[in-house]
Amino acid sequence: MQLPEQIHKAAVEYLPAFLSAEDAEVLAVQALLIARAFHAGGTFEQVFTGAEPITQHYQINLIRSFEKNVRLLVDKMWVEKADEDVKEDVLYRLRCFCESMQQAENPVDYAELLPECLGVLHDVVLLLFGSQIDNEGFLEYAIRIDPDFGLFWYYLECLTAQPKLSAEKARLAIFLGIYFLANF
Repeated sequence: MQLPEQIHKAAVEYLPAFLSAEDAEVLAVQALLIARAFHAGGTFEQVFTGAEPITQHYQINLIRSFEKNVRLLVDKMWVEKADEDVKEDVLYRLRCFCESMQQAENPVDYAELLPECLGVLHDVVLLLFGSQIDNEGFLEYAIRIDPDFGLFWYYLECLTAQPKLSAEKARLAIFLGIYFLANF
């Protein structure tokens, strides 16, 4: 299957380089390249600049947009009766995660919040596609239906397999994930 060049590069170059990087500048560059593969640009680049007042304000707005859009997506989603509890749990965890991300008084512990973020993102995809996400061929299916979504799923799988990330790598990983779903 022929992938768009930017998605292919993100999967085989940028994401592995991001996951193996330790230097903050290298992390930011690789995260920005991944973001561009997710069609991010312009204002979203502020997440990587380190310009504190602009970044903090933008991050809060992005988190609010993410919560609103994912809540709308999940609320409008038709699910089997057996999945109603999962749907409610996802909405509850989404709210808790977003509240934790918006703490104004305390610094956010991104490394601690990353598993919570990945769990919410995973379960939104579970609600969208059902148990087929656990099948070995789901990544190929996701790429076939939408290469951007396939990259997002691959991104989630790679991050989920990682041991605990540094605070800065976790921060960038969270914002990349929520950017994609906030704009899905």
